[in-house]
Amino acid sequence: MNPPGRALLPLALLAVFGCDPSTDDPPLADAGGLDGGADAMPAADAAPDMPGDDPPDAMPATPDATPGDAGPGPADATHDATPDATRDAIPRPDGALPDPPFEPIRGRFESAGPVRECGQIARWQAPDGFLLRMRWDVCGDDMAALAATIADNLDAAQARGARALLNISQGPFLPASWTAACETFHLEDMRFEGDICLPWDAGYQARLRAALVDHIGPAVAGHPALAGVYFTISTMTNGSEMHFRVPRADFDVHPGDAVFEGAYIDVMDLHQQAFDVPILMEIGHCIFSDPPGGAVEPVDCETPRAVYRHARDTYGRGRIGVAVWNCAERFWWGPGAIEDQTRPLLEEAAADGVSFGCQTVANFTDAACRFSDPNVADYGDPIMMPGGDCPAGPSYDPEAACVDTLRWFAGEPGRAPTSVALRGTWAELWSVDVSDRGVYRTSEACRAAADLFAP
Repeated sequence: MNPPGRALLPLALLAVFGCDPSTDDPPLADAGGLDGGADAMPAADAAPDMPGDDPPDAMPATPDATPGDAGPGPADATHDATPDATRDAIPRPDGALPDPPFEPIRGRFESAGPVRECGQIARWQAPDGFLLRMRWDVCGDDMAALAATIADNLDAAQARGARALLNISQGPFLPASWTAACETFHLEDMRFEGDICLPWDAGYQARLRAALVDHIGPAVAGHPALAGVYFTISTMTNGSEMHFRVPRADFDVHPGDAVFEGAYIDVMDLHQQAFDVPILMEIGHCIFSDPPGGAVEPVDCETPRAVYRHARDTYGRGRIGVAVWNCAERFWWGPGAIEDQTRPLLEEAAADGVSFGCQTVANFTDAACRFSDPNVADYGDPIMMPGGDCPAGPSYDPEAACVDTLRWFAGEPGRAPTSVALRGTWAELWSVDVSDRGVYRTSEACRAAADLFAP
């Protein structure tokens, strides 16, 4: 709510803001990776350039190229490869019947540039597919056109033997007719601003249901190129990640924990009803936040956990997946780490063996310093806020940042002895990393680490 001025900040604060070291690194941008914070993204009318947090239509396709210049994918890409193993039936914690066996999502996907115009076909070049992302209002009020845009992109992916993870960002990116007809809250974040529908509003849920269940779901049902669909809701600052960058005290329309949590569960149920693939929750953050330098207020980590458990226990482990869009060991090296409050849910999902994705907090090629932490490793010196470059220096090491991060996420011990132990199944890499000059192409060690997630 109170954007800080430009200053040289320690990594701990950079983690709070999730601001990328370069204009190529905003989260919902086309750079190909989602940043760890909505604060790292431009406002709705700005020009974001990071993979996850910026408005889909305001983002470039890659950090070093004009959106849409990614070019064709490799000839050996295939979507029908069999995963390393199918999960065995796992007893449910509530004593109910075990889940049927399922194949977790696997792949080396690209967090590609967003679809910014209705009917546009995304461009990407990763081995196994891409993150297909767009705003809910990319086709205005025309949900049939939105559904057709998604289906056309899936057809294009199938033609290349690849798959896509679908993300339709909400937050301040809903069609204007929706926000005109629902109860709203005005979101004012450092990079995102606009009216959002309150998620318990009956009109909002009815419009969302009609769009998902009547239009988009039927248009993509059974499509072999659709690997999973991200759960999104109106109270996501950047429209895609779990965080809601508003101090709880400032959210004066809060209806109480039961109604708030119930709204999230309702929206999860709508996603489950609409699609026949895993619904994926971004869980690298809790809900609510404090103003920079303000008094500490509790965040809401219970609602995401309740939604995850509801989906797991109602629909089965094969129908729910999770991802962290601030994927870097520095966020979870131990009790003092900036997002360690999310550790219980990460550990629970890892133990459940569900599909688990990593969208790196920045690209490795040009922003390796964003993976540095005194408690983890030195991959480069700290950067300036809100978007400077990683300084050149002897410690700058994109290859090590890639290898250490992806091997830790795949299940190997981290650099810090107290880092959370995960069991990742897919990776979402930034566009620059899979470009010709990117570390995935130029480093055999980085490529081998990413290939741990190959189908």
